[in-house]
Amino acid sequence: MSNGPDLKVDYDLLSKSAKQLRQIRDEFNGLEEWKKDVKALVGDSRVQTAMGDFVDNWDKNRNRLVKQIEEVGGMVRETRDAFKGLDDDLAKANKRKK
Repeated sequence: MSNGPDLKVDYDLLSKSAKQLRQIRDEFNGLEEWKKDVKALVGDSRVQTAMGDFVDNWDKNRNRLVKQIEEVGGMVRETRDAFKGLDDDLAKANKRKK
């Protein structure tokens, strides 16, 4: 028996978090179309060049963020699955004891 508090895992929260991270990733990936729309709206070549530089920098940082979001989402899913597996194993072991 443990003398400490019980560990409680909110599987719904972990699942919702993983889903929200996928949605954020998809939103970031969808910004590629925004770049095309902005270029079409700007007529002056100097503004297009400045916007192009900004967008290129944004693309690099966006891609880095997307990768990090994917990594965190994977960690959240792995954590949920690991706790669920442990919980299932403990429940089976407890049934065998009875």
